[in-house]
Amino acid sequence: MNTSRTLVAAALLLTASLSEAQVGTLQGVVNGVPPGTVLAVLKGDAKVADLKVEAGGKYSLALNTGRYTVKCPNGATPKIAALNGSATVNVNCQ
Repeated sequence: MNTSRTLVAAALLLTASLSEAQVGTLQGVVNGVPPGTVLAVLKGDAKVADLKVEAGGKYSLALNTGRYTVKCPNGATPKIAALNGSATVNVNCQ
């Protein structure tokens, strides 16, 4: 009886650990927009984050791993990808 409970508990813990999302940190420069601009980051049609442009066009953003679209004020929609860990990704809104 205790063995089956232990196995069930171990299986639940394993499932929970496998379902955790991998997170990537993106940093870089956004070209074509002034500091203070906030750009929407979309996964499909859903907005998942705000990308705030800092001084010098720099930004830093943590996202679950995957492919995303940045919505620029001029209508451009550059694609970005977040991988597990950190990466430098420049965004062109010109």
